[in-house]
This record gives sequence, C-alpha cells and structure tokens, in this order.
Amino acid sequence: MKKSTFYFQAILLAISLFIFSCETTAPGPWEDFMKCATSACVTEAIAVKDAFIKDPKAMLAKFDEAGQRGEDHFIGWLYIMRDSVLINMDYSPTEDRIAMQQAIINAAKPYENDPKYGELAQSIIGEVEMLAIASELEDDVFGYAPIVGTYAFELPNDAGSGELKVNIADDESIRFSLDVVAGPPAHNQGTLEGVAKMTAQNEYEFATNEYGSTCKISFSFQMDNATLKTLEGDPAACGFGNGVVADQTYIMKDADDPFLSAADAKTAKNLHGHWVSTSDPKSELVLENGFYKEIYEGKDMASSPYQFHPKCPKDCDPAGDFPCIAVRGQDIVCFAVVKVDNKSLELSMINGTGNTLAYKRK
Repeated sequence: MKKSTFYFQAILLAISLFIFSCETTAPGPWEDFMKCATSACVTEAIAVKDAFIKDPKAMLAKFDEAGQRGEDHFIGWLYIMRDSVLINMDYSPTEDRIAMQQAIINAAKPYENDPKYGELAQSIIGEVEMLAIASELEDDVFGYAPIVGTYAFELPNDAGSGELKVNIADDESIRFSLDVVAGPPAHNQGTLEGVAKMTAQNEYEFATNEYGSTCKISFSFQMDNATLKTLEGDPAACGFGNGVVADQTYIMKDADDPFLSAADAKTAKNLHGHWVSTSDPKSELVLENGFYKEIYEGKDMASSPYQFHPKCPKDCDPAGDFPCIAVRGQDIVCFAVVKVDNKSLELSMINGTGNTLAYKRK
C-alpha cells in the first residue's frame, strides 16, 4: 500500500469516528428537556413529543435509560404534555390537540406488549388515552373547584345565616365544620362537623346516626360557592335545633385552610401573590383564590386548586414533617415549601429532580 493511500484512509477513518462520536453524544430533544427543572419547559416537552412520534422506539430507550438511573423525567414529561398542552384550551384549538393525542397513542401502540418497553408504552397510552379533550367535555376536565376555605350565607331580613369551613382531609374526603342559625323568632342553632366522603368530582356526602336516626347531607362545590342539601333526616336527626336546615348555597369568603394554626395561617398568606422565576423571567407562578396557576411568556399554562399543609400529607407520597402545597387536578403534585416570605419563594417538587425552584415576588 502506498504511503499516501494509507494516510488518506487514516484521515477518512478519523473523520468517520469523529462524526460517529458527534452523532452519538450530541444533545437532542430529550437531553434538552432533562435540563429543565420547571413545568414551564413546554417547548422542550413538545420537541420530545415530536421525536417520540418520529421514532418511538429510540425515545422509549431514552425514557428507559433515565428510569434505570432513578430519574423521573419521563413522568415529568407526561405531566407537562397532559396539563400544559393536551388539556390546555389556551395552547391550541381542540381539534389540533385531539390530533396530537391520537398521534402519541398511535406511536406508542406497537410497543405496548414489548418485553422491554411495554410498561413505558402502556403508561403513555393510559395517561394520554383517558383525556377528554373533546370540546363538549372540556368543562369537566377543567372543573376542579378549590373546595378549601370558608363559605357563608346570610338571608335578608335576618331570616337565617350559616358558615361552612372546609379543608381536604385526603384524596377521597373533606373535613368540615358547619354552623347554621335559623330565622326569628327563636333563632335556633345547629352545629355539625365531621368528614364527608367523595361521591364524584367536587361532590361529597356525610352521614351520621349519632342523634338517633340517619342524617345525610351532600356537599357540591363550584368555583366560588358550595351547595348543601339534606338527603335524609330532619333537623333533630342532624343534631340541629327546631327548624334549622343546612340547605343553602354558601359563598366562598376565604380560600385558605380555616383549620390552620395562627402561625401556619401566616405562612399560607405569605404564599399568596404573583411570583417570577429567578432563573427564567418568562416563567411566572400565581397563587391566589385557592388556585396554583403557571404562566409562561404571558400565557396561562395550567391552573389547579392547591392547599397548604404544615406537614406534608400521605397523598403527596411520601408524607413528611415539612410544609408543602398539594396541587390537585387529575393527579396530585406536591411541592415542599423550602422558603417563603414577603419577597421570595422557594419550592421543590416532591419526587421531582430535587432542584429548588426560586421565585421573587412580582
């Protein structure tokens, strides 16, 4: 072999190895997404979606590799795609999001029984397929009422009044305290407290036989009010005075947890406001009227009810002896409250990447 030919082949081999190395190590949509630490990374999540639709097996391999390392970016990607894109009416028209939903499902379907990637494919299908994106169902998807707070009614001419205090006990029940006063001439009173069980979205029922016969009351929560209705029993069965009935629509007066201690209530109040990310000024967070609302580039991305907990509950999995907020929509997403005062807020997603999300008050 001529010396020049040898050198030429060596140069070609070096170039080939360099190109191969660049192709295999260059960052792509998944690597870009994994660098994100907030749910504002919608553009990166969409890029992952596009890559998944184009080559689902390659992306499933990347999801699997991250999972093997104990990382939860795959779950984060699903949450962002669900909450900030697929069921976000502000993201794009309904028909476009339905088409996107079907494209994701179609890409995952061939791998749902794959021995290596089947579980990941099934997770994608299960999470995306269940979403009711059709326009006639969108009110149900977005209809999560804040629930937590203090509600009241007052009838004209001193004909009666009442106060209802509520917080979320767990994913399937609420804790409540009810005080009702009837009209003249006696102004009889009734008090009742306990735990009501969920029967449907925003719907709960409470039943007791404590006063000799069955008392059953339903609670129906809307965006700014709660409607109570007696399903079974008279006032005596509910422990009320003569003529006292809880049936009424109670208007929300305060969206904070009414059962907090004074110190914890102060912390909950500090959370209120409009916050801007210190790492990405385009990313904003609004905590007000019982809602956790994410904004990116001035556009609403997601909004769900939240509750502050002095000690993180078991619904957050794991529970912990530290303050947190539980954001409740189709799933529960919890953030440890690392710090909050008049000027700054620091949150860390429980079971997230471990990164602290830092904000300053706007």
